[in-house]
Amino acid sequence: MGIDKFIYLGILVIFGVFFIIKMFNPPFGPQYKFKAISFADKKLPKTTDLGKHIFVSRAKNKLILPWEFDLWTQADLFENAIVLKRYKKEKVIFFYELNAIEPMLINSLFTKGKYFGYKLKGKNGNATILKSSNLCDLDIFIGKLCSLFQQ
Repeated sequence: MGIDKFIYLGILVIFGVFFIIKMFNPPFGPQYKFKAISFADKKLPKTTDLGKHIFVSRAKNKLILPWEFDLWTQADLFENAIVLKRYKKEKVIFFYELNAIEPMLINSLFTKGKYFGYKLKGKNGNATILKSSNLCDLDIFIGKLCSLFQQ
């Protein structure tokens, strides 16, 4: 009976040391090439027309839990706007409403920078986050978005 307690205690100590080491010295994820866009210096027309459809990025998983408010099942890129969809809700973000699109690294359990994302900062102070852990082809989506705004 006494030996069993020492074995269990030893296993718990080994797991504890492993998790503490991973918390303070986590491995780094893959390297990403980020693109950022600043809309502060651009004079964009205030149009409410979406324009031509360019690209769509769909979610890897269609099930989104009710308390995950910042996840979207689809992001559509148009000439004048980005349309984010989640079930029957739609959020249209026109380019003239944006202040900047900033890249960000998203950490996962015991991994720094496992995923990447982009923060769409509005001129009114609102921010919307698109995550690569949720949306497929987010890097292609941002590449096509950057091609709309040369320099």
